[in-house]
Amino acid sequence: MGDATDSPRRPREEPPAPPLSPHGVRGGAFLGDVVRGAGGTVLSRIVGLARDAAIAYAFGASAGYDAFLVALYIPQALRQVLGEGGLAAAFLPVYARAREEGEGEALARSAFLYLLLVLPVICAGGALFAPAYLPVLAAGFAQETMAQSVTLARWLFPLIGFISVSALAGGILNAHGRFFLPALAPAVLNVGMVVGAVLLARIASPPILGLALGSLVGGAGMAILLLPPLRSTFRGPWRIRPHPALREVAWRLLPALGALVVAELNTLVDNRLASYLEPGSIATLQYAMRLFQLPLGILAVSVTTAALPWLSRLVAQADDHGFRRALEQGFLVTAALVLPALAGLLILGVPIVTILFERGAFTSADTARTYAALAGYLCGLWAYALVYLLSRAWFALGRPLLPVLAGAVALVVNIGLNLWWVKLWGTFGLALATGVAGWVHAVLLGTLLWKRCPGWIPARSALRVFLAVGGMAGGLLLVRPIVAPHGPWAAVGAGVPLGIALYAALIWGLGVKRALVGGR
Repeated sequence: MGDATDSPRRPREEPPAPPLSPHGVRGGAFLGDVVRGAGGTVLSRIVGLARDAAIAYAFGASAGYDAFLVALYIPQALRQVLGEGGLAAAFLPVYARAREEGEGEALARSAFLYLLLVLPVICAGGALFAPAYLPVLAAGFAQETMAQSVTLARWLFPLIGFISVSALAGGILNAHGRFFLPALAPAVLNVGMVVGAVLLARIASPPILGLALGSLVGGAGMAILLLPPLRSTFRGPWRIRPHPALREVAWRLLPALGALVVAELNTLVDNRLASYLEPGSIATLQYAMRLFQLPLGILAVSVTTAALPWLSRLVAQADDHGFRRALEQGFLVTAALVLPALAGLLILGVPIVTILFERGAFTSADTARTYAALAGYLCGLWAYALVYLLSRAWFALGRPLLPVLAGAVALVVNIGLNLWWVKLWGTFGLALATGVAGWVHAVLLGTLLWKRCPGWIPARSALRVFLAVGGMAGGLLLVRPIVAPHGPWAAVGAGVPLGIALYAALIWGLGVKRALVGGR
């Protein structure tokens, strides 16, 4: 496909939508979209692992990295609502309908214009008020660490602008069936952070400032990568008066603001409680969260990124049966991809953490603490993958408030468990509470969606996936005592290919492949 744009001279000539079967969604085409998105995401996440390894080597689980993470909290939170977590999800269903009406290009230009008007105000305000809000986020910080965090926050706030523009551009490209480039874009941000940790930290004072500068360079690179494919869109007329459909985007974005508050309050409580623990506790949670998010970012996000355009189009066409089939397909693909990753990380987590992080300033004690937190998070891995999928389904249905309400209930559960378990288990307790809260969120969303659209859980195929994952896990546990004495590289080098081979053979033998590509 060429530029992901509408023609200004013939506005109703839109790029063709992906072909649909009589059942509404063609499994092979949907899985193809997932693979294209996952391809870019895999490359991005590989660079992300290099980023985390570079940060671990340069800063370890230290007070300085704690200061950076707290400084990044508000920019990261706003990134979710003005970036891929909110704006893209609110914009894409409206854009899908606008394309059907020949108004997609005009809506895209209007969205970019108003985003560019809002972002400078947000960035300036965040930098100005950093001394006021940062003490709320990490009340347990020493005075020196807090001062460092304020300085870093002022440098990091422009990152919101780069990432938000990139997210809108990526959402438009996704709507046109182009998944690889938007999925690859975060790799540019990761490269910038690697440069910041490895090179800029050597000349910056304090060294952690180099990581902030590298983040800005990487964020600018994301926008530079994604905007050129939309160049013909920018050549059309730019009008100050907002496009009529932009108001609907704004209304859809309001629940995303609520979802932001709900989701980020979890992180706020985690960071605040962890700031009272030993120095480096926030960093420990972050390293564990990076590994936890690896399968979510590569697998679950790839599924939901591909699913949202399909679901939005089916809702626009009033195809209820097709919507149910697409949701069923998304559920099964999510289970088949995420569950083996969960089992693998639980069994091979210690050698993986050792290989990735244990060097330089990162010690063996940090490895033990990081794996404990990872194990706590992993109990909710599949739950959060389902939340991604089910919340996108509600966005496509035009009911974005329901995920917010379900998330609010999960938030109350998470905070209550945090206050209880942090006293018993420290960072592991905080991570475990997050995992349990994910299941509360997923079950609530799934129950409500089942009432709206029953029949989307393929029970027999899901059971076969569970059996395949169990067989893979059993094989890894049998082999682990044999390879563990030979060191972490042997454990991972033998365990990962063995797990993949076992799972692939079991999936094939149990007949799950046909269901994954749309069969019954």
